[in-house]
Amino acid sequence: MTQEWITVGALGDAFLPENNCLRPVADLARLTLTLHFENGWIIEYHFTSECSLSWKMVEGEDSSSTQGEETYTATNPRSGIYFVDFIKRDKRATSVSFVLDFENSVFLALVAQLPTKEQAYIPPLERIERRLELTAVSGSFLRGTIDKPFSPSAKIPAPTCDLIGRRIEYRYSPTELYEHIYLNDRFYTWRCIEGSEQGLTDTDTCHYYKIGPDLYLFAWREKLVPTLGVVMLDLSSMKTTGKIFGYETNAFRQVRNFGVGARVKVVAVIP
Repeated sequence: MTQEWITVGALGDAFLPENNCLRPVADLARLTLTLHFENGWIIEYHFTSECSLSWKMVEGEDSSSTQGEETYTATNPRSGIYFVDFIKRDKRATSVSFVLDFENSVFLALVAQLPTKEQAYIPPLERIERRLELTAVSGSFLRGTIDKPFSPSAKIPAPTCDLIGRRIEYRYSPTELYEHIYLNDRFYTWRCIEGSEQGLTDTDTCHYYKIGPDLYLFAWREKLVPTLGVVMLDLSSMKTTGKIFGYETNAFRQVRNFGVGARVKVVAVIP
């Protein structure tokens, strides 16, 4: 029996009907934020509307010319905390996801890029020989403070092991049900129980950050079909908000970036 691995475009279509996504909010419209990065960058973001923003690099690489305009979405998983996401117009297949924590005046950003077709088609054994990651999806995390100079004493989000050993089910829609098993600080296993990928399972690279009590940012980078997933997991409300990013088809041309949200059930916790 041959099991078909579907594209991210097909996955987005399957997740669309009657999904459990949080509704986008317009709370950030007309706000101007200055983000002070841990690495020394300073970037000013002006949210011109409920879906448009402009940004300008004040300090950092090419600060005299680095600026742009983007189309974003924002959700509000918890009071004072927002998940903001957009595709960069000036870079190939690149997305930016922010967690803005206004309670602590800190942020966490993930900048990720999908591979070219040539990069994605490097065989696993060659990737091992060349000391490359098994996934060709790249990503880097950046942290800092909001509207004040960065300080090492700031309560910035930090990597966490809190989720390791948990087995959690995610109900994305009436037809889409997945399970995650968090194995260690680098890998997790996913399994589609119901839906468009039913029967498929794999173990992929992942990252965990703690945002607040029972609130986490979880991101994964898949190695077979080039995919980035980023979700905020709230174990108090038992809900998630986030996105999945990949190519629309196997032609590696058009990207697909769609919102996801799930109702959560903790199945087991293994010490």
